[in-house]
Amino acid sequence: MDYKRIDFDQELNTGPQTYNETLGKWWQSRSSDSAHTYAYRRIAEHISSFFARPPQRIIDYACGAGHMLTRLCGSFPDSRLAGIDRSSFLLKLAKKRLRQLGKDWPRRVELIETELPDFSLPQGQADLVIFVFPNIVPNPDNDQPYEENGFHHKADAAVAKHLAWAREPDPEEETVEDDSETVYDSMLTDKVISRNLRGLLKKGGICVRAHYANAPRDELSRLVRQRLAFEEGSLDEPVSAHRAERLFAFLGSTYFRSKVTEDVYHQTRDESDKRGGYLLTTLLAV
Repeated sequence: MDYKRIDFDQELNTGPQTYNETLGKWWQSRSSDSAHTYAYRRIAEHISSFFARPPQRIIDYACGAGHMLTRLCGSFPDSRLAGIDRSSFLLKLAKKRLRQLGKDWPRRVELIETELPDFSLPQGQADLVIFVFPNIVPNPDNDQPYEENGFHHKADAAVAKHLAWAREPDPEEETVEDDSETVYDSMLTDKVISRNLRGLLKKGGICVRAHYANAPRDELSRLVRQRLAFEEGSLDEPVSAHRAERLFAFLGSTYFRSKVTEDVYHQTRDESDKRGGYLLTTLLAV
């Protein structure tokens, strides 16, 4: 699919339905290429090496076309899995892919179509939740999940406001181009998603996230690391005398160079987004 013909801003402004249509077809093409295939394999290997005993219950949050689901089914043959996504188009692709595992795949894997975040999903049941190369598109006609689950959390709002309006001491290191209000809304939106991820996990459960990045975590500036930790719910230091709600303990993060970052370039048309890769981060539910 020719991404140059896609107006991503226009598509994303239509809401999550676009992943049943234009952006769903774009993601079908992107997620099946060699860079993503290699990344999915790496992520599955990391997860397999992390668990001494197989997780009983695994959730693939925003599972898309099911690339990670099928790999984790192979890695953990005795686990029960659920793939959750808003796109019926991508879930049909996931179902088709899962059929390759044999006739009994429905006994082990449940596919759930729902708008994300969804705080009505069963709470505290998963041993592992994965969140891999996601693009959660808020529904412009329904902000209730965000309003009721974090946008008015006083401590989070105070921390997010400080981090959103802060700027790097050296202007050369500044990475934020959006205005502070946009950064603030984005940070709180991402924290709501993290709150949904935490709610699905048992205490002591593991969340594995893979997201686009231009550098290893320890090479990011302190401000960027604080913003990232806030968004994923692992920030454990006070900011401007306030402490954000802590959902996870940070266990580790590894950076991989990869052409998957071109997903970002397709949307921004910024040449710098052709260089980079992804961070694979492991968090412990507290």
